Amino acid sequence: MTASKMMTGNKGFTRRLLGAAMAAALLTGGAAGALAQVGNMSAETQPKSMLMTPLGHKAAPLNFTLKDVNTGKPVRLSSLRGKVVVVNFWSTACPACRAEMPTLQKLWQKMKGMDVAVLSVHIGGDAEKVRAFLKEKGVQMPVLLDDGENVAESWGALHLPVTYVLNPDGTLAFVAYGARNWQNPQIAQMLTALISPLHGNEE
Repeated sequence: MTASKMMTGNKGFTRRLLGAAMAAALLTGGAAGALAQVGNMSAETQPKSMLMTPLGHKAAPLNFTLKDVNTGKPVRLSSLRGKVVVVNFWSTACPACRAEMPTLQKLWQKMKGMDVAVLSVHIGGDAEKVRAFLKEKGVQMPVLLDDGENVAESWGALHLPVTYVLNPDGTLAFVAYGARNWQNPQIAQMLTALISPLHGNEE
């Protein structure tokens, strides 16, 4: 495939992503609707199946190495083997993504010191815009830049936000389509239940 065809394909993928984000915004009432969507997931009485859908140890999609948008350091997914890994795909163009990001930051903070890694993958290459948003929201968790959009496409992240949870062995444990309140204690319980007994919590 030529470079020009790859660029055209990526642009088409971006248009599909943004189209899905715009449709979701219209259905939920824009940014206010996105915030409401996140808020609706906060009740501890939510069925677990509504929070994350089990995937039954399916093989994970493509391994990837992406650079942290703030530090420029590469992060390789396979280097996190042995940990539970949360991989969130998002875009600053998606209202629901922006709404859930502060709660994902809270999850990252809560999981520190445990064998749970939280990664956020921004689809698209506008690094300055991403950094400005993260600074505004006080987000300090690792945010990786999928500037070629190849990782998102290989993972099937067509409707944003979408979040995958990997078992310590690298297989898929859960998927969550749409925004979540990641501060929900049930989600934390579901993640910590996946931690390998050979690792456990680090003091």
